[in-house]
Amino acid sequence: MFRKLPISAIVAAMGFVSVNASISATAQTAFTGTAEPLPEAVIERMLASGSWQEGCPVALADLRYLRLGFIDFSGAVQEGEMVVAADVADAIVGVFRTLFEAGFPLERMQLVDDFAAADDLSMAANNTSAFNCRAVTGGTGYSQHSYGNAIDISPIQNPYVRVRDSGTLILPPEGAAFADRADVRPGMIVAGDVVTAAFADIGWVWGGDWTSLKDYQHFSANGQ
Repeated sequence: MFRKLPISAIVAAMGFVSVNASISATAQTAFTGTAEPLPEAVIERMLASGSWQEGCPVALADLRYLRLGFIDFSGAVQEGEMVVAADVADAIVGVFRTLFEAGFPLERMQLVDDFAAADDLSMAANNTSAFNCRAVTGGTGYSQHSYGNAIDISPIQNPYVRVRDSGTLILPPEGAAFADRADVRPGMIVAGDVVTAAFADIGWVWGGDWTSLKDYQHFSANGQ
């Protein structure tokens, strides 16, 4: 269930091109955010990509489809999409309202289905996303993303960093330029900022506070 294809193989199979086409600018100046049961078209996308499949630990009926306004790195207002667990949907809309009103920038917000449900491709595109029925990074058990209870924000600016005697692993590799967390630039999440505060207000835990490794992009309901 958790076999990951090489990025090159997925790219070649998909004829992968820029995913900006599915992100559209809007004329709004105030935040808009909605949560609804998964539309049929979204379910079809999830089944086709494999982001949800039989045996996943959450039923489709227990997920919600969000449309969320966000500010991009040019300062323009965009609208993105996300799937999360039903019982956290309203709280997550509130979090992204806070980020929008604070002007915290995101590059894109698309379902992982636009990337063949491949976490490596989604991260490389600097995609902010939530639900994906997949294994935990570096393991075989279900990730909290498989329950709709975890969100990754701007993975390039906020990479996964694991230091071992054998070397340092940074995911996505493009995030290496942002591994130095003292050099704070737009889109980076740091302790005590608006992002960590907004998630803390709903009881979610930041991967940047972990001690065994740092997952600066990651927030989850149970801290895993």
